[in-house]
Amino acid sequence: MVQNELSNHIIFRPRSQRLFHVVEPPLARFSPQVIEIDWDRLIAKRPTVIETTDMIGTTPMYLLKPKILVLLDAEKYPTFRLILDLMWTTGARISEVLALTSSSFIDDGYDFGVILKSLKQRPGRPTKKALQRSPKRYVPIMDLLLQDRIQSYLYAGKFRKAERIFSMARQTVNRHISAVVERVGRAPFTISSHIFRHLFAIHLLLHGRPLKYVSQLLGHKSIECANH
Repeated sequence: MVQNELSNHIIFRPRSQRLFHVVEPPLARFSPQVIEIDWDRLIAKRPTVIETTDMIGTTPMYLLKPKILVLLDAEKYPTFRLILDLMWTTGARISEVLALTSSSFIDDGYDFGVILKSLKQRPGRPTKKALQRSPKRYVPIMDLLLQDRIQSYLYAGKFRKAERIFSMARQTVNRHISAVVERVGRAPFTISSHIFRHLFAIHLLLHGRPLKYVSQLLGHKSIECANH
């Protein structure tokens, strides 16, 4: 009886702070930013933008999201489809995608992304010496379906840690892109792997990302290098 009364009056105090006690940070909630883009209007204005810019001759040709989705849907070969998805989702150069290994992808339980080695466009595949001296950058991959496809591809391929997951040259990828373009209808300009890089940059800018941030994701040394 006395014991029950005492138990009813026990005051529970929070535990004292321990040296390695993990304190959960307070959750900060922000209202999501909704950006609506009139893709039809942008597609209609694209020729005028290219022709009237101050940098005629140096402005990169580009596709917009609705057009690139048509190309992606037409690509049925899983390996090439994954290469195209990685280029337009991360802004990577084709040489950087072809240099990827299984250890390039990072999943820490909170975020999923890829570490890219900044490699300039050169014929063929990058050499080991070029890979060793190349700076690295991290690009998050937010698409959950793409995350799943990457992990499935890596699991099925059983790649060694330092083994490249795509065993082909840049020219092979570009020839395959040309074949897909022919199937869906000819384009007014040449579509190569580099188009996907331009799309990545333009898509981020349309969604309000700062130019400096976009430049960093692209692996540029400065904003002035934005055409490469």
